[in-house]
Amino acid sequence: MKRQVRQILESHFPGVLQGLRSAMKAPTIRYRYHRRPYSLNATSGYATGETGDDRNLIDRLIASYNARRENPSGQWSEIFLERHADIRDAFASNDRAKIEEILRNPVTSDIFFGFDSTGKTLRAGGLRLEDRHAPALVLDALVVFAEALGVRNLEHPENYYFWRRERYEPDELLAQIDKALGFTIPVPNPYPREYGLITGRGIVSYRVPQALYQAWRISRLVAGLKNPKVLEIGGGLGRTAFYARQFGVRDYTIVDIPVSSLAQGYFLGRTLGDESVALFGESSADDRIKLMPPGHFLEGTQRYDLIVNVDSLTEIGREAAEGYFAQVASRSDVFLSINHEANEFTVAQLIAQMAPGRHGTRMPYWMRRGFVEEVVDFRQ
Repeated sequence: MKRQVRQILESHFPGVLQGLRSAMKAPTIRYRYHRRPYSLNATSGYATGETGDDRNLIDRLIASYNARRENPSGQWSEIFLERHADIRDAFASNDRAKIEEILRNPVTSDIFFGFDSTGKTLRAGGLRLEDRHAPALVLDALVVFAEALGVRNLEHPENYYFWRRERYEPDELLAQIDKALGFTIPVPNPYPREYGLITGRGIVSYRVPQALYQAWRISRLVAGLKNPKVLEIGGGLGRTAFYARQFGVRDYTIVDIPVSSLAQGYFLGRTLGDESVALFGESSADDRIKLMPPGHFLEGTQRYDLIVNVDSLTEIGREAAEGYFAQVASRSDVFLSINHEANEFTVAQLIAQMAPGRHGTRMPYWMRRGFVEEVVDFRQ
């Protein structure tokens, strides 16, 4: 019954649904901030998108998608069946114009639903409450990343005074982070209507600082290894893989469901170049970012120096998660998990059940309140 009501509101009264959701979230949105909101000098804006010759890339994506037959599980099964029907139809009918629109302009479909806010359903009623806060939350996350890197002192709330009101500037923070990382952080904006924080480099949307931190943590965990092999289970848009390459991590594999792989393949192909990504069914040289179906990973034998999962392992159902973790435990040296603990089971429970005595470090995730960062070293 609840699902039917939601579907009716989404189809006919999206503004009403957004208003109801905003009213429920408004009293708690301030708890998502790490720093005082009034100290964040955030200006919002939309990206205009970037043009490029993507015809060959789209040809490859169509061929790769048509070669896949698997269906997702858990929460992602509902998304695939309900939100991705028009995407499935476009590929089934080989509607080239519609496929190009979906890939080039994601706000016209729900191809990003579940990992990014640039989507038809989420924008149907206007910007959601969390979207309106997104630019300030991006700047908030950049402040925290700079603190995690040690290029800014950690704020001390006991020293807060009403007359001492520091203002954080996005370009200043980016320059400080550049210096710590040793490279200039690129901010690609291939899509029109991507919403976020205006900077001198482009629009920085909510997932960008998250991906930057995750790529930095990956680089730290594989430091000292020659050409480390990294695999990510559930890669979102592929931003973490994109930034991992800036840190020199080139042998990178993403395991994900078909529609997510479409989004990843297009984003990575547009931002890093066509030849930087190997789609399912293509040659997979070590220095290409490889996109792999779940079944190929679960039935494989390849070992990895590091396997990563961010915000998805507890959303695919307990049985599926156990299947993944069994492979992680037997085929990786180190596992990095960044997940919340509000679903029916937690990663900590999987570790305790399937790798007793192996639990390594557990700490609050720097970048997002309510998430836990856990590292398990299977070599010990």
